[in-house]
Amino acid sequence: MSQYQNIYLIISDMICDAKDLDDSEVNEDLTLVQLEFDSLDYVELMVLAKREFNITLTAEFFIEHPNLSIKSLCEYLGQKAEV
Repeated sequence: MSQYQNIYLIISDMICDAKDLDDSEVNEDLTLVQLEFDSLDYVELMVLAKREFNITLTAEFFIEHPNLSIKSLCEYLGQKAEV
């Protein structure tokens, strides 16, 4: 399994749990806005990124990237994890 696939699996599982969705309802092209993320969802995502990948995501990151897709988020985490 590639690093991207591993990150995507972890992120998509979190989203499915947070939003009570089935795996088939989530794909990498969906944005967090389309998934109707609220402040608690963003906080949960920040905690997950820190716990799983040792990467700190901030509220400013999400504000600067308002139309962030799941794919873009996973790619960002993959780039930061390589450093």
